[in-house]
Amino acid sequence: MGQSQAAQYLGSAEEQVSAACASAGFVLSAPQAAMLGHYLELLNRWNQVHSLTAIESPDEQVTRHILDSLAAWQAVLQACGGFADGRIADVGSGMGAPGVVWAAVMPESRFDLIERQQKKAAFLRHVIGQLGWAGRVRVIESDVRDLSGKLRVDLITSRAFADLQSFLALTAGISGPGTWWAAMIGRKDKKVSEHLLIRMANQSIQLRTRPAIRLDVPGLSAERHLILARWEK
Repeated sequence: MGQSQAAQYLGSAEEQVSAACASAGFVLSAPQAAMLGHYLELLNRWNQVHSLTAIESPDEQVTRHILDSLAAWQAVLQACGGFADGRIADVGSGMGAPGVVWAAVMPESRFDLIERQQKKAAFLRHVIGQLGWAGRVRVIESDVRDLSGKLRVDLITSRAFADLQSFLALTAGISGPGTWWAAMIGRKDKKVSEHLLIRMANQSIQLRTRPAIRLDVPGLSAERHLILARWEK
């Protein structure tokens, strides 16, 4: 992609993000839309070589990566608050959804994008550099289990990282009293109980879950839900 083509795509991506978000009811500032448009441009540039996502249609990318992440973000804000000055971990961040998208619309929060695959971690670091987020957003190239006891965050999220029980158990080591979990899933798991006991290396913690929230993602026919859980103090 030449410089003129890249500039043209970047402009169209920004406009597409703005239009899609406005239509879906997500209020973004012009700088936020510009950052998300730039992110999509970088994703497509890298995807030509590294195959970071199987979704190549710009329309589908906006729907499945941007709007899907923003629908979950809006639900988290309504249920948990904004996490201003808080630390958020996106586990198995992959190509950056929801972590990169949330970082664009939560400027007062700090982010750890946890990704163990080298090429995806390299892409995420490139995005952070291009968007000027160094110091607020960082990539941790590691298995989340190796971070147990080394990291403490206020909110842990993931999209299609693992089933809910495994997600909670694998990430318990980076949590503490009051930590929230926000799992983005497809179909609602009817087996999720209100209280879950998670066993860690030297203790057990009691988590309380909330009823699954159905996410309305315009243009996406597949079911999307958000499950919230919290370590009870």
